[in-house]
Amino acid sequence: MNKQSPSLCPGHFRPLSRRDWLRKSFLGLGGIAAADLMSRQGLFGADTPNLAKLHHRPAAKRIIYIFLEGGLSQLDSYDHKPALEKHAGQALPASIRPPQFTFAKQGTVIPSPFAWQHWGESGTFASDLFPEVNSRFIDDLCFVHSLHHTSNDHVTAKRVLHTGVPIDIRPTLGSWLVYGLGAINENLPAYIDITPTNPNRPTGFLPGKFGGAAISRPDKKSPKLAWENLDPGFSNQERHLDFLREFESADGGDPQLDEMELAFRMQTEAPELLDLENETPATRKLYGIGEDHTDEFGRALLLARRFAEAGVRYLTVNHATARYGNLWDQHSELESGHRGNANAVDRPIAGLLHDLKVRGLLDDTLVVCGSEFGRTPTFEFFDGVTGRHQNGRDHNPHGFTMWFAGAGVKPGYHHGATDDFGYYAVKDQVDIHDFHATLLHLMGVDHEALTFFHGGRDFRLTDVYGRVVREMLS
Repeated sequence: MNKQSPSLCPGHFRPLSRRDWLRKSFLGLGGIAAADLMSRQGLFGADTPNLAKLHHRPAAKRIIYIFLEGGLSQLDSYDHKPALEKHAGQALPASIRPPQFTFAKQGTVIPSPFAWQHWGESGTFASDLFPEVNSRFIDDLCFVHSLHHTSNDHVTAKRVLHTGVPIDIRPTLGSWLVYGLGAINENLPAYIDITPTNPNRPTGFLPGKFGGAAISRPDKKSPKLAWENLDPGFSNQERHLDFLREFESADGGDPQLDEMELAFRMQTEAPELLDLENETPATRKLYGIGEDHTDEFGRALLLARRFAEAGVRYLTVNHATARYGNLWDQHSELESGHRGNANAVDRPIAGLLHDLKVRGLLDDTLVVCGSEFGRTPTFEFFDGVTGRHQNGRDHNPHGFTMWFAGAGVKPGYHHGATDDFGYYAVKDQVDIHDFHATLLHLMGVDHEALTFFHGGRDFRLTDVYGRVVREMLS
């Protein structure tokens, strides 16, 4: 080894002089400060990684996560199981043992009420639940059929999907990404949660500035369907902020001031982005805006595209009822419930994929679509005394499907499989930590290196688990 350089071997390290230590330290701190300043001012181009955070070149610059809240049935959408038809009305075979906990007493096997066929050049076998997405974009989708976790109820399952743990209040995937990567556009939040049933996605132990900005459901009393809690009509904000800055300089800083300044800066861009009336009639029609069953979700997805294009890094768009959520939770009336929900989202999702594609945004945008869990292959009893049953399926977190499209994933690819009845993931299993590790990887982040020190130890989104599902990567 060159004698002028310190050895990396223990016991052979040449101490730095005080002059060298100061020079190297201040250059290092100066570089970090300069990088942060340039990042905030947009001097790093969109293709240039944040030098302090990115671990490899990202495939995706942004994620749009379409969350179908309540539990889309994998058995009635994208995980075809001929055994359901063959064993209709019979008990599950002894080889398929139901889990110890189910919400209701399980009945016999029920087949899918939907028609199935091959779609696209890939020949993907799927139901007719999403005809527009399937007929136009099935070859662009990458499916994972072997997702699984162990949380049976909606609250903990949704928490697992977003934070990786069922009970503790931990940061969401979006908050981790903002903490790790920062904002692309300093005048907009880096993380936006559209039409959430719970507007306060947890930041857990991360500072509040890394949380998601909620955009509630559109105000249907307004002729333009204004969004409830991003109202541009703030008055005297600038004077109010100037007043607070005086106190900040006097007492060393206010941690909430950055968030308030962001809210103020948003007024320069957010009002125009929120005004969907300035879109062309063709674009509005593409998303189903103006039609009763697709209008609301169409507006939500068009809004997601506009914010993504403007520099928002992570967006969730939730399809759920405003008060209770769980819109896809068909314990009864499976066919009519799923059909009605699908009619509300199919055209808007196809519109989003088309819009991203023609604008060149799908090349660096990852679209994710799925629920917190799937459904069981059996119907459930709702009255244990009379034995009457509901024509629906129970919760099933043990094996379900989610699809991905766009940046970094293989189009027309299917990963993993469930058993013959679609109950358990049995091949190439993907748990939630693998799911999160893969999304972080696509955004240029090593899930093992993205940590936050809290409570005496370093925490990760993936805890001490997780592997990148490289088989699905392009």
